[in-house]
Amino acid sequence: TMGISINLILKSGQHKLKKGGAKSPVLEANLLLEHCSSRTLESIIAHPEGTVPRNIKNKFVRLVERRINGEPISYLCQESYFYSKRYFIDKGVFIPRPETELLVETVVSEIKKNPSTGLICLDMCTGSGCIGLSIVDEAINIKKVFLVDNSTKALKCCMANQKIMQVEGKTKIVFSNLFQNVPKIKFDYIFSNPPYVTEEEYEMLNPSIKKYEPKRALFSRLNGLDHIRKIALGGTKFLRK
Repeated sequence: TMGISINLILKSGQHKLKKGGAKSPVLEANLLLEHCSSRTLESIIAHPEGTVPRNIKNKFVRLVERRINGEPISYLCQESYFYSKRYFIDKGVFIPRPETELLVETVVSEIKKNPSTGLICLDMCTGSGCIGLSIVDEAINIKKVFLVDNSTKALKCCMANQKIMQVEGKTKIVFSNLFQNVPKIKFDYIFSNPPYVTEEEYEMLNPSIKKYEPKRALFSRLNGLDHIRKIALGGTKFLRK
């Protein structure tokens, strides 16, 4: 069977995405096609006269439809970029936000000031693992980071990212409800981007976030402070003086 022109497929995808309100229809069409085919973005752009088989075109059309319905591009492509690295992301796992890179920057500059080596750290509510894995990748005086979450979906994702980042030796994944199953050791640093959205704030979030992303990764009781309080209080027992 004849392949179908990449150029035509992309153009029609871009057109649909643009009509559907996508902010970057060209980039999104490219990313979705790259995800469907085994070709890289570069090779797709370099050879628009190329063709792809019908099954890939059909898959692409379905993904475009899902995107127009508001499904996040990270779930469709099963990846997200954070701190200039590519992370695996799956449905039901909170998508890394660029604002959170500030937390990584702050922690890394603190840790680099520390003259000690062999530091032991804890990333509480790690999700996809992007915070803890970015930090261990940047700060060489860290011996180990414990990556803690109570979502098995998140930890599966985290495990995949631990492999991608090749830091299995420097990280340990722990399934735990906050500090419940965390080993009784004293950590040099605890960092966290916990859920902190109030019920009112949650109602006002973008519909596509509410429809597709896990509420448990966002919402916290007691006016958004439940997790923060428990981490701050519990953390005192787990922190080196």
